[in-house]
Amino acid sequence: MTLSERQHGLVADRQVAALGLSRDAWRHRLGGSGWERLAGGVVRRRGAPPTDLQQALAAVLDVGPSTYLSHHSAAALWGLAGFRLAPVHVTTLRPRQTPSSLATVHHPRHLPDPFAAMLDEVPVVRPALLLLQMAPRVHPEKLKRMLDSLWSRRLLSAPSVRAELAPVMHRGRAGTVAMRELLDSLPADYVPPASNLEARFARILADAGLPPMRRQVDLGDDVRWCGRVDFLADDLPLVAEVDSGRYHSALTDVAADDIRRKALESAGFVVVQVPEVDIWHRRLRVVAAVADARRQMHVHHAA
Repeated sequence: MTLSERQHGLVADRQVAALGLSRDAWRHRLGGSGWERLAGGVVRRRGAPPTDLQQALAAVLDVGPSTYLSHHSAAALWGLAGFRLAPVHVTTLRPRQTPSSLATVHHPRHLPDPFAAMLDEVPVVRPALLLLQMAPRVHPEKLKRMLDSLWSRRLLSAPSVRAELAPVMHRGRAGTVAMRELLDSLPADYVPPASNLEARFARILADAGLPPMRRQVDLGDDVRWCGRVDFLADDLPLVAEVDSGRYHSALTDVAADDIRRKALESAGFVVVQVPEVDIWHRRLRVVAAVADARRQMHVHHAA
């Protein structure tokens, strides 16, 4: 796949130079009819359909390296209701002398580590930093709904937000007071409302006549904590993890998921991984996966 195909039909001049194409060669190629310039340093392949996502990435590329979709635009990319990608907001680590024609540019003095991810080939701030950016810009109730939505998809939790933002939650920073008040208001055993994905999974189990499973359960004890799981059976040490492929994979990788699963298995749990696509489009696979796991566990216990 070519660079422009990965980047929604876009290429930045600096990327071409990094690939070894000379300035003259690139200027010659642009002289044909295959490309059109969107901004000072960004071109689009003719025929690539214009989309909001393309516009967002064009803004990121135009501002330059170490630039990330942020604020309202990042909220839209992470799938939060009530937000749109445009007008585009970006956060950059590099000073920019001239304003961008494609985005509102923010220059923070301090950022947490890590603070960025890659979602749909667009560099974007992580959900915890997004909440801090939006805290002074939205009503506290809306900020809580944003937290709930991101939490219900296992993109963050109250403890993870505290840990990620601890280095930048200092006095005088915009959003710090609102974030602390929100986090302090949550009970230690707080569970966010079910996401559409979790609700769909629970409905599939109910329609198939399978026993219900408890949602968002902390596993382990004072000696060994295995983490919070999406679903846990009441009658068996059976865990079901329902992952939103698009969002979840932006923050984790196969290795991290494998470590989590092995930790649960070593603690005596059987883990069923349920992909998002199966929950929405292949419900029989979901039923079969859970039913087979239950059947095998009953056979094992009976033996």
